[in-house]
Amino acid sequence: MGRIIVAAFAVVLVCMVGGFLSLGMFPPALVQQDVHRDLSLASAPAAAPPMAIAAPAPLPVMPLGKPAAAQ
Repeated sequence: MGRIIVAAFAVVLVCMVGGFLSLGMFPPALVQQDVHRDLSLASAPAAAPPMAIAAPAPLPVMPLGKPAAAQ
């Protein structure tokens, strides 16, 4: 019975310490700064035109049945 009370007290104590720490014991995080720059697109090289898509090659035609010589 004593172990159960100690375990329950330990759980409550851990929750209280965690709640205290979450309320602001640590300083707030630094404000994140923007890292991108505005780049002019006029100096960018022109993109290559897309390649034309060729028609697919026809599939070989195979008979559905067995050849006459195999029967």
